[in-house]
Amino acid sequence: MKLVARTLSGLASAIEIDGPVFQSIVPLRSDSPDLPWIAPGLVDLQVNGFAGIDFNRALESDDAWQHATHQLYAYGCTGFLIALITNREEASRDLLTGLSQRIARRPRNCLGFHLEGPWLNPGPGTRGAHRPEWMQPPSLRLLDDWRSLVGDLLKLVTLAPEIETAAALDVIRAGIEHRIAFFLGHSEAIGDTLQRAVDAGAVGWTHLGNAIPATVPKFDNVILHVLAQSGLRASLIPDGLHLPPHAFRALAQSLARATPSRLLLTTDAMAGAAAPPGTYTLGEVVVRVGADGAARLPDSGRLAGSTLTPFAGVLRAQKMAALGLEATWNAFSRHPASLLGLDHDILAGNSADFCLLSPEKEPRLLATWHRGQCVYAAP
Repeated sequence: MKLVARTLSGLASAIEIDGPVFQSIVPLRSDSPDLPWIAPGLVDLQVNGFAGIDFNRALESDDAWQHATHQLYAYGCTGFLIALITNREEASRDLLTGLSQRIARRPRNCLGFHLEGPWLNPGPGTRGAHRPEWMQPPSLRLLDDWRSLVGDLLKLVTLAPEIETAAALDVIRAGIEHRIAFFLGHSEAIGDTLQRAVDAGAVGWTHLGNAIPATVPKFDNVILHVLAQSGLRASLIPDGLHLPPHAFRALAQSLARATPSRLLLTTDAMAGAAAPPGTYTLGEVVVRVGADGAARLPDSGRLAGSTLTPFAGVLRAQKMAALGLEATWNAFSRHPASLLGLDHDILAGNSADFCLLSPEKEPRLLATWHRGQCVYAAP
C-alpha cells in the first residue's frame, strides 16, 4: 500500500505500508495543496462507554463490542482504555473478567483498562458521579486481585493519595514495577501529600479542574499545585462543559507551553457519546443526556462523563486553547500513547495507525487506519 500525504507539520511524504507497519516514509520535494493530512490515530485514555454501549455494565453480545469499537474508529480513535468507575468489588471483578475475555478474543482498538475508582476521595466536592459508599482506601490486595484478572491489560489507575497516604504510596510503588501508570484525581491532594505521591511514581492528574470542590483557597488549591509540578501530566476534557472555554484555554496553555507532553486530552465518553439524547447508564448510575449534549445525573445535575467524540474533541480543543492543530492532535495521540509506552509517531517500523484528514481550515476525517488496514472511510 502506497500513499502521498502531508504531515501536520507540513511535510509532504510518500508513505509505504507493508502489512501492519509503515515500511518507509520518504519526504518529497514537490507539494500540492490538495494532499490530505496524515496524523497518528487518536488515543483516548478514558472511555466509559460509546455509541449506546456502556462498558461499565456487562455487554450483552460480541455485536455490542464490535459496534462500540467500530464507532470509535469512525471518530479517529485507534487506541483507547476502557474506564471503569467505582463499583461494588464483586461487580468490578465480573466486568474485568468479561471485558478482558472479549479483548483477548478480539482486541480491536482497545489497549486495556483505566480504573478510575474505588480509591477516590468520597467528599461531596470530589466524588463526581461516583458512588461514595463503594469507595475504599488503596490496598495491595486489590491491586494484586486486579492483576490476577487482567494481567498487563491494567494500564492506568486513578487514586486520591490523601485517603490513607501510606497505603496509596505502597500501591503506586508496587504498580509501577508492573508498568502500571498512576494518575491522581477525584482528590484534594496538595503540598506534601501531592509531592510524596509524585516522588513515589505518580505521573499525571485525571481531568484536571473537575471533581474538586467548587470553592477552594486562593493559592492552596489543587489546580495551582498540579500546575506547579513541572513533571506532572494532566488530562483535560475539551467539551466546553467540564471546563468553560476560558478555563480550558488557561489550563491547556499552562500545561503545553513549556512542556507539550504534559497536556493530554480525553473524552471521558459515556454511552451517550455518538448517540442521540436520552437516558443511559454509567454502571449502576442513571444518566440523562440533554439536547445540549451534557450527560448529567437526574437528581443533582452533576456531569457524569461526556458525549464528546475523539475527533470533535481535537477540533474543540484547538479552538478553545488557541493552540495549533498539531499541538492539540499530539495531546490526543502521541502524548497519551507515550504514557502507555507506545511509539506512535509516523515512522518506518511503527504500527500503521493513522488518520487521513481533508486539507481544510476545519478538517474532516477522511479515513482511519489501524495496523495497516483501513477500518473506516468517510462516505
